[in-house]
Amino acid sequence: MLLLHISKKLSIAAMLALSVTATSLYAAPATAGNCDRKALNIKINDTVTLNEMLTQLSDMCRFSVVAKDAIAQEEMSKPLQGVSIKDLSLREVLDLLIKENNLSYEYSHGILKISALETRTFKVDYITSIREGIAVTKSSVDSAPTKVDDSDDKENKEDNKITTKEKFDFWEKISEEITSVLNNGTEKYVAVAPIINQNAGLVTVTAMKSQIARVDRYLSGMQKRLSRQVLLDVNIISVELNNEYTTGIDWSKFQLGFNTYVGGDPTKLSGYHIDNGNRGKASDTHGTWTIGANLNFNIDGLINFLETKGKTKIISSPKVTTMNNQPAIISVGDTINYVLKSTTTGDYQGGDTQSDDQYSIFVGILLNILPEISDDNRIMLRINPSLSSLKYAEDNVRKENGRRDIAPDTLQKKLSSVVWVDDGDTVILGGLIGATKSKNNTRVPVLAEIPLIGNLFKSTADILSTSELIFVVTPHIIDNTGAPLATSLKELGYSKSIYENE
Repeated sequence: MLLLHISKKLSIAAMLALSVTATSLYAAPATAGNCDRKALNIKINDTVTLNEMLTQLSDMCRFSVVAKDAIAQEEMSKPLQGVSIKDLSLREVLDLLIKENNLSYEYSHGILKISALETRTFKVDYITSIREGIAVTKSSVDSAPTKVDDSDDKENKEDNKITTKEKFDFWEKISEEITSVLNNGTEKYVAVAPIINQNAGLVTVTAMKSQIARVDRYLSGMQKRLSRQVLLDVNIISVELNNEYTTGIDWSKFQLGFNTYVGGDPTKLSGYHIDNGNRGKASDTHGTWTIGANLNFNIDGLINFLETKGKTKIISSPKVTTMNNQPAIISVGDTINYVLKSTTTGDYQGGDTQSDDQYSIFVGILLNILPEISDDNRIMLRINPSLSSLKYAEDNVRKENGRRDIAPDTLQKKLSSVVWVDDGDTVILGGLIGATKSKNNTRVPVLAEIPLIGNLFKSTADILSTSELIFVVTPHIIDNTGAPLATSLKELGYSKSIYENE
């Protein structure tokens, strides 16, 4: 090994990576090319700046050094202490000295370009629309009539709308958060806001190396959480209650089985465990129930229980997949269209101008579910069912001319619940009870048609029926770790034709 004394502050020793005699070191002067094939030893005896070290190293290995910006020049002028490098290649030395000092570099054709700022583009997969609503906290069927007009915003024109008070613009929010992440460190450089292409999903950041590293960690963590998905297995059941159950279903009679737990009080987020001795009977008869996944819950068992309370019918049984922290909306109902007359006064002839405006209102069941997956794979469900119906039955009868003087009256029932569940747990929500009136006409054939006395052989009675809506929700975290899709679909109860080749 040949020891070269370059200055009072530095001593750099260069030795061939292969076993070569020291004579060859004198035979050819050092160049950038053969420095790449040498192992370098660097030891700092006194305080020295990065600029001084690179200058001495460039003289030895015959390459040029260029600082591309003023910030890089300032960083290179800071003193370094306690550096001792053993048997590293030139590239490894540059990585250690430059990158570890929060700088970036390009090294090619004997030129070393050093910069403090670098530009990096990140890919973010997310929808471009702006979501407006309070779906995170509550869900409602809009009771106000919606005017149907060709000038309506086509982007927001849907059969069922959720009118909201909150506005969430993902791209605006992420721009603010990235700017905050960029400038919450110890760097003196204040980074500008990122450049965002929403349609392409590209986020371009120009900042120092350490700042970009923070943004990289932030976006990686965010996308990992956003990319997770939840499959919601939902059953909406209607029970026409028998006379003895008009106040609602007594859930204390529902046998849950062994080793299960149930969440009862809707004002509390925590459930309580049911031991074997209690055979899974619940002591709470209202609110939200959470059935543990170890029960192997079967919807048929619940249907059999509900049949003892009244005539039971499954209204809808969808399976919906939604992304983490994105609401899934399920609606079952009708859109009632009607026409209101409006009068505009003061036309150019001095008279009144009358026009007809078309409106619509949604009547039925609306279920809004927002899942949020925690780091320990538990799921927070925000479940917001609502039920709306026409207050008067005659409002559902279309008039000959279709015109109305006022909008139809509606009845609204809403429920909001937030529960913690494990993957595969089942949540049961009940308590949305509605009453409907109908007329029952009875008559004796032939005799009821006799004039004058026919009314004696027929009668009309008002019948009041009470029904309760039951919502059964089972969330499943979709495995995105590379597990076979067929296994997941089979476990979720899908037909073999979906996950098996014919």
